Amino acid sequence: MSRLRCTSFASLCRRRLHSLTCLHLQRDFFDISVGFFRDCYSRETPQQTTIPDPAELVMSKDDLMVQALPRLQLSSLDMKAILELSVSMLETNLTQQKELRLTKDGFPDSRTWREVQRKEGIRVFKEFQSQNSLPSGDSATCMRAGFAHPEESGMPSLLMLGTIAGNLNDVMYASIATSTDSMRARSKFIQDGVVNSKVLCCVESPSSDDPFHTLNVTWRYYSLSEPRDYTCIEATGLVPNDYGELVGFHLVHSLGFAQLPVFKSHGVERANMSVCSFFRQKTPTLVECYTRGYFDFHSTNEMLNNISLHTISTQWLSMARYVECAQMKKLVWWMRMRTGRDSFASSSQSSSSTSSGGIAMIGQNSRPRIQSGSRCRVCSRSFGGFLRTSPRACACCAEWVCKRCCVKKQSDAALILREELMGTRTSYSSTRRTTSTMETLETE
Repeated sequence: MSRLRCTSFASLCRRRLHSLTCLHLQRDFFDISVGFFRDCYSRETPQQTTIPDPAELVMSKDDLMVQALPRLQLSSLDMKAILELSVSMLETNLTQQKELRLTKDGFPDSRTWREVQRKEGIRVFKEFQSQNSLPSGDSATCMRAGFAHPEESGMPSLLMLGTIAGNLNDVMYASIATSTDSMRARSKFIQDGVVNSKVLCCVESPSSDDPFHTLNVTWRYYSLSEPRDYTCIEATGLVPNDYGELVGFHLVHSLGFAQLPVFKSHGVERANMSVCSFFRQKTPTLVECYTRGYFDFHSTNEMLNNISLHTISTQWLSMARYVECAQMKKLVWWMRMRTGRDSFASSSQSSSSTSSGGIAMIGQNSRPRIQSGSRCRVCSRSFGGFLRTSPRACACCAEWVCKRCCVKKQSDAALILREELMGTRTSYSSTRRTTSTMETLETE
């Protein structure tokens, strides 16, 4: 009997201990569950957003490099030397273009050049290299100093030939960049692979007599197979050829400066390149393009160098967007001149959605009132009626056009007018026929 009581007492203790353990486990699980749902609710519940202090924001690597680059203070002798170097490199590239042998179809010799990329009317070729023509350290040093001809150094070379639709003035207008913001805007529009850039020194600026003439010292950062940056002289302008035709040029040649830091601590290698492009009006609607480039990546890894060259050849195909870039720049300038800087900046922060009433213009005060019997500015069709399209107002010319005669585009005006827009986007409608806004801009 005593044994039975002891057994019953022991089993009772075990059951009581088990129930207490389960109770503690349930309480712990309840506490964990309440905490989990409390966290989920706090994440899902919208909280009041606060604008962080710009000084507290974590800057990207390329922004840190831009801040670390000082403004170059060059003497008159240094500027004269840079000008002479740019003229010498331009003459060398002009001679090299004349000596290039092309077939009847306008392509280079297939025994020397291999086609690697093609888009629309543009083709990119890579020059075959022999094993004994690899770039040496001396040639790279000379190229960095700007003394040696890169075509004699055995560096990897690319060639681009073809035509793009448009006129020479538009191509040159897209090529020039007189400030850091304009360089970034150009890269944003044409997508040439430049992650970040900066104008370090302005040697010569455009004038009313020569609006496409520029000579700057620039810094460019590319994120290719390996991050690389370049310090270059960049020159643009117009020169006559042997036939008296005006030829546009865009020269980018690496040049070293002791005042500029290197960013090996950021994992960025300072490389060298020498690229020169020529543009000629072939027909009233076509521009002939020629680009020759040499690259020194400071790497003996042939596979990585080939990947980098292939990436660069892909970026060269972006030249087909030069004319579109020029049109965007002209339209943004026209909108700013028409509506004023303040109204353009404030109205660009509004939504760019399209409603049945038409496209929201830059500034509601400049929207013309539609009257009965109004017609499309382009095709002269009347608005309203059965199955008729609703009118749309152009943000540039402030004229009413029908849906058939307007083209809606989005302009990243924040990069062109960064100080006014601060990262906002705006939309505009431009007509596409004989009375288009772009033709109006060209005649002004």
